[in-house]
Amino acid sequence: MTTQTAERRISEIVGNFSSSSVMVIGDVMIDEYMWGEVKRISPEAPVPVVDVESVSRKLGGAANVIQNLRKLNVKPFLISIYGSDDNGRLLRKMIDELDCSSDGLLESAERPTTIKTRIIARNQQVVRADREVTTNLSAKEYEGVWNLFIKNVDSVRGVIISDYGKGVISQPVIGKIIETCVSKNMFIAIDPKERHFDLYKGVSVITPNLKEAHTMLGLSSSHNSSDEDIQAIGWKLVEQLSLPYLLITLSERGMGLFQREGKVYSHLPTAARKVFDVTGAGDTVISVFSAAVVSGATPLEAAFLANRAAGITVGQLGTASVNQEELIADCLKMQNA
Repeated sequence: MTTQTAERRISEIVGNFSSSSVMVIGDVMIDEYMWGEVKRISPEAPVPVVDVESVSRKLGGAANVIQNLRKLNVKPFLISIYGSDDNGRLLRKMIDELDCSSDGLLESAERPTTIKTRIIARNQQVVRADREVTTNLSAKEYEGVWNLFIKNVDSVRGVIISDYGKGVISQPVIGKIIETCVSKNMFIAIDPKERHFDLYKGVSVITPNLKEAHTMLGLSSSHNSSDEDIQAIGWKLVEQLSLPYLLITLSERGMGLFQREGKVYSHLPTAARKVFDVTGAGDTVISVFSAAVVSGATPLEAAFLANRAAGITVGQLGTASVNQEELIADCLKMQNA
């Protein structure tokens, strides 16, 4: 493919995002950042004291997935649970400000809104504090999630399950969702949690990082895994879960795409120039990959776009996303390099 043809193809796929729609089901949360400086050690314990200068809050988890989709001009529909608390009201307001429907959000009196607080000093994370409940939803809450899914599934081109292990994703509802999508021949992607490995059989693609891929197979993780090790792990996951595609993110080594038909493996080297923060990078990967596939891209084209987008977002501090113009410009710069 010539450079000019590649440029036209990239622009065509990304341009199609605007007429695409994707449903996102999963755990929503708020990512809170406290920014400051360390100037002394606490007299109470040998720990740094951070003088907090500012606080920012961003959408996290499944809410960050819809933020990524919205920024790409994809029309998202979010289904999730949030708490009947101040953080829940803030989260719903932030979603409304995206010009994204919050009709799929169910308020729960039984669990708080998940919030992850990261304390940052001089661009380094000092500590993270999580406020959350991770037990499964009640039967009534699951019924609400299922009813929202059935009511809206025919209005979207694909489904993303964003599993952060906070309770929204587990049996019996995920099995019914996957069965429905398969029966409709609908694209369904999962950002997986290791403990739910057995629930994902039959989906279109899962997007674990290398550590998660190891854990799913009961293997100890190794940062120094060889390319042969990675391929062996990937093909085993493809086989055990009957996956048409598997996309493993490999941190600074890029990504590995496994395509079951023809048993094709493609390694995509990292697109990141500098890595400041990997928070939310997985959300970017699954958002862009899914948006591209439902917009007519091949899995390899979708992985290329997802890799470029992730390279942009990890170069920024905090949960980040990328828009159509940034993605096209970055891809064309790479093509012309």
